[in-house]
Amino acid sequence: MKYIHKKAPMKSWLIALACTASLLVGSDASAQALDIDRILSATNSAASKDRQEQQTRENRFKAERGKQQGRLSSMRNERTRQENISNQLENQFEVNEERIEVLQADLAKELGDLKELFGVIQQTASEAQEDYKTSLISAQYPGRSENLRQMVAKMASLTDLVSIDEIEDLWVALQTEMTEQGKIVKFTAPVTYVAGEEVNEAGETVKLFQTEDREVTRVGVFNAVTGNDIARYDNDRGLVLLERPMGSKFTSKSQDLQSASGGVTSFQLDPTKGSLLSAFILKPSIFEKVQEGGYVGYTIIGLGILALLIALFKLLTLSTVDGSVRKQAKDLKRPSLKNPLGRVIKVYQDNPQSDPESMELKLSEAILKESPKLNSWVMFIKIIAVVAPLLGLLGTVTGMIQTFQAITLFGAGDPQTMAGGISQALVTTVLGLVVAIPTVFMHWLVSGRAKKIEATLEETANGLVAEQYQNHS
Repeated sequence: MKYIHKKAPMKSWLIALACTASLLVGSDASAQALDIDRILSATNSAASKDRQEQQTRENRFKAERGKQQGRLSSMRNERTRQENISNQLENQFEVNEERIEVLQADLAKELGDLKELFGVIQQTASEAQEDYKTSLISAQYPGRSENLRQMVAKMASLTDLVSIDEIEDLWVALQTEMTEQGKIVKFTAPVTYVAGEEVNEAGETVKLFQTEDREVTRVGVFNAVTGNDIARYDNDRGLVLLERPMGSKFTSKSQDLQSASGGVTSFQLDPTKGSLLSAFILKPSIFEKVQEGGYVGYTIIGLGILALLIALFKLLTLSTVDGSVRKQAKDLKRPSLKNPLGRVIKVYQDNPQSDPESMELKLSEAILKESPKLNSWVMFIKIIAVVAPLLGLLGTVTGMIQTFQAITLFGAGDPQTMAGGISQALVTTVLGLVVAIPTVFMHWLVSGRAKKIEATLEETANGLVAEQYQNHS
């Protein structure tokens, strides 16, 4: 309020000065005199008006302060009331806890041996609930796990006891599970399978699942088959097909089982309730194992195919040449230039007057000319047989380098971080040996066939030289 008192006189003087200026401007200074009384009256009037406004504000502020004081007092009273209620509730809570302890003691006393019975029932129901979540029988009788879950939750509350009907329901569920374990039945149920893949908004590849009704053949609690597929039971999705099919040996017996109407049928049973089959289908195929070898493995396979093609071509060519040489050996008088032996004999016939030593040299020269043609590409096959294991060793070294790098980055705690490098190391080694071993035999076959032809040429040439010696003796 002091701020208002200071400002009020200044406002009055400003009004007075304004009136004075108005009088000075509106009158002639030389003709009229100042009206002091009029100025004073205007000043007093302005000061009175300011005091009235100040008094109005003070009254309004005082009234507002009274209201705030009333609200503060009301809130303090409410706080006190709530504190009293809190104290009463705390006292009541302590009394209730003591009463609950007394009632629980009375309940335990009244239950007696039944307490142990209910404990066994609760444990049995809990174990059965977990077993039914993965049991194939739940695909035929859905909802069993949820009923047992409600029963276990009721017994765990310590406020309700299970009724005799609920105990009988548990017994029926256990008896059904035990009975159905020894049956082979067919039923229709929803089956979920992977229909494809898509890329989500985060750029990750996710699987697309689709569900349809199929006829399922269940073999106890061990296996469930539909068509050529194997199904496992999941509590959330029901029957779910394995992502990869089994081999033809398993599927043929599976088809026999599904089409059988009685009697004894051979079937490959998984006693682990599908765990072995699930792991078995993850076994990589030969093509997938080759892919693990990487570029080194592809190079080894390429060299092996090249060696095989060259060996087959050479065997075919040498077989043709060998046949023509044997045919020519039966008719030495009429040599043909289309086979090596004929060309050697032609040299003999073209030099009838040569002495035996010169003839022997000429025939040896002719045989030497035929040898490169017979042994062409044979050495290349041998080189591949030597290089293939070396490439396998190269893949082994690079794979172990990757393994050690993975151990350096991620440690040795996760085997999957090392599996890729070790797999490449082993696969390339195997590929190198697989290519090298048959290539060695192919080189032996081709080289032996070429040497056989050369031996025939030398044998015939030696006979011709001997005949030349007889003619000059």
